[in-house]
Amino acid sequence: MASLTFNSVWKRYDQVEAVKNLDLEIQDGEFLCLLGPSGCGKSSSLRMIAGLEFISAGDILLGGERINDLEPRHRDIAMVFESYALYPQKSVYENLANPLRLRKLGKDEIDRRVKEAATTLEIERLLERRPSQLSGGQKQRVAIGRVLVREPKAFLFDEPIAHLDAKLRARMRGELKHIQKRLGTTTVYVTHDQLEGMSMADRIAIMREGVLQQVGTPMEVFNEPANVWVATFVGDPPMNVLEGEMHGGDGGLSVVGEGFRLDVPASRAGGLSDADLSDRKVLVGVRPEALTLSGTPDAAHPITGRVYAVQPLGDVEVIDVRVGKQRLLVRAELGTVANEDMDATVYVGYRADKLHFFHPGTGLAIRSSAARQTSVTTTA
Repeated sequence: MASLTFNSVWKRYDQVEAVKNLDLEIQDGEFLCLLGPSGCGKSSSLRMIAGLEFISAGDILLGGERINDLEPRHRDIAMVFESYALYPQKSVYENLANPLRLRKLGKDEIDRRVKEAATTLEIERLLERRPSQLSGGQKQRVAIGRVLVREPKAFLFDEPIAHLDAKLRARMRGELKHIQKRLGTTTVYVTHDQLEGMSMADRIAIMREGVLQQVGTPMEVFNEPANVWVATFVGDPPMNVLEGEMHGGDGGLSVVGEGFRLDVPASRAGGLSDADLSDRKVLVGVRPEALTLSGTPDAAHPITGRVYAVQPLGDVEVIDVRVGKQRLLVRAELGTVANEDMDATVYVGYRADKLHFFHPGTGLAIRSSAARQTSVTTTA
């Protein structure tokens, strides 16, 4: 096991900058998820660790040792791809044993490691089968087993369960997390699926267009997004973001927009007052679960809107509400609004302590001075 460090790392493909000045420290034994949309640079970053891509500039350290110029086979890193990459003509046992034979380990040691990995992954009964006789989930376990037997310093996973069905993905998330915690091996996991990152990782590093946006625990990223892009990328349904204008002063601040007025809690007012806001314009964010609905107006539900759509999701539903020209998603108990209530007038309440504020020009979060001092790592 070992730490992994990116020091001012760049990756260029001709004129395209896939990774831009990446600085990132992954602790020994940590499960870190590189999260972002397609083309954000996360897979390029992973492949540079593995030695499958050249580093255009900067350094990558493994356990404090610079590995830029090491051949992939000399890096003591194991990688699992989205494709299983199993040998179709070999049995499961032979697929697991193959990387150990290439390292010229003894027969007894190979047998011990193969059976130990098979036990960990609960595939002992599959050792004599060939890949064509396995289900998708079983093949994925064999692919994972092939890296487990090597006992490397670090595991790299490149969207390993993206092609599995939803039920199997949910199970594999739990199994991968359990295995990583049991072994304590430094792990870097690449995915575009925020549910995987939120449910599995110790920390998440969110990338966009080659630039690291924020690093933090899943709850830090969810509760204190560094910018409006992270705020709307993490969370399902995503955070609502409304355009408004600050009103008031020492007596109390509020954000006013078409069809709504939101009172700013005292804990956030200082940060807003100090921010350099042109024409006092501001973006205000609020997550769907921090909103409530009512069929009648009252002080607790000051925002008037009309039902645009209702999305039942098992025991909850997401109600899409039009507020002026903008829209709000509200997460509520199933049956709060019926499908036939389309275009009905509703009233929306909000938790003031759950409001987020962002600069309309830069998109960066506006926080109080106390929050800024304790905020997680961010990149503009």
